[in-house]
Amino acid sequence: MTLLRGCVLYLLLLAVGPAVAQERPVRIAGVASQERMAPLLQLLGAQLPRATLSYDWLSSAQIAAAARRSEDVPFDLALLASPDIAVSVANEGYAFEDEAAGAMAIAQWRNEVFGIWSDPGVMVLRRAAFPDRMPQTRIELVRALEQGGGRFDRRVGIINIGIDDVSYLLASQDSLRSTLYWRLMRAFGAAKARIYDTTDDILDALQTGDLDILYNVPLSALLVAGDPPEGMEIVVPQDYVLAVPWSVFVPKGAANPRGGRSLLHSLLAPQNKIAFSSVGFEVPDGLQGLESIQKIELGPELLVFRDMIKRSKFLDAWFQAVVD
Repeated sequence: MTLLRGCVLYLLLLAVGPAVAQERPVRIAGVASQERMAPLLQLLGAQLPRATLSYDWLSSAQIAAAARRSEDVPFDLALLASPDIAVSVANEGYAFEDEAAGAMAIAQWRNEVFGIWSDPGVMVLRRAAFPDRMPQTRIELVRALEQGGGRFDRRVGIINIGIDDVSYLLASQDSLRSTLYWRLMRAFGAAKARIYDTTDDILDALQTGDLDILYNVPLSALLVAGDPPEGMEIVVPQDYVLAVPWSVFVPKGAANPRGGRSLLHSLLAPQNKIAFSSVGFEVPDGLQGLESIQKIELGPELLVFRDMIKRSKFLDAWFQAVVD
């Protein structure tokens, strides 16, 4: 009944909302590049043919800071890969409530933050580096590292959780779910893991052949980057897979909130989900192990590790494990 109600409201919005949105441009801010988002933006633009869509590629911090303005926010819809930041903005009262969007979304919080895709964090392993058996779980990966005898020195790649918001969320959630987490981080440290600032940086290193192990890489980024190099294999951990919801919201200070809502409803429409594959929001056929997926839920519990003292202590422990 709730879904039916949401669809009815969506149809009404299509009839009325676009006409309103046509009065001024609809501006989107997102953490993915313009190049990556172009196919999806083209589809959305076709559904609002008399509206002008624009897209700015901003960091999570830039989006959050702008959304916290009481007015003159430079975008009407925000797209974040780090849902904890989106929830933080909404929790402070800077996101519009939209009941119809909440009924349509795969996940939502207070009808203010809406999930459009749950992005699994996966491993990428070099087959030749594991002649006996490719690790399929964290304990198998830990044992391979601990028993490697220096074989994996400088051959492990991880993303700097002090810089990358998604990696920080994955790390903090990992630590809550697995007693193995800190043992794995110490094993990375013993192997002199290479630390990269961004997902793009670690994927560049993957292409050069410098790495045998990559940990907690967003699947969507891997898919957009194309097939892994010869000999490298995407491995979905069989113990559990953390999936991070990409989240959208309409800021209260937007100049064109109705246009933002029209675009939000179009983005959440079921018939548009097929277009998500063009930006990496899909699970390829044949990728095994996703029965172990654990979706990170939208909600105030995500704010725990946003606390500055909690964050500082967690980062100190992480760097002591993987660097010292």
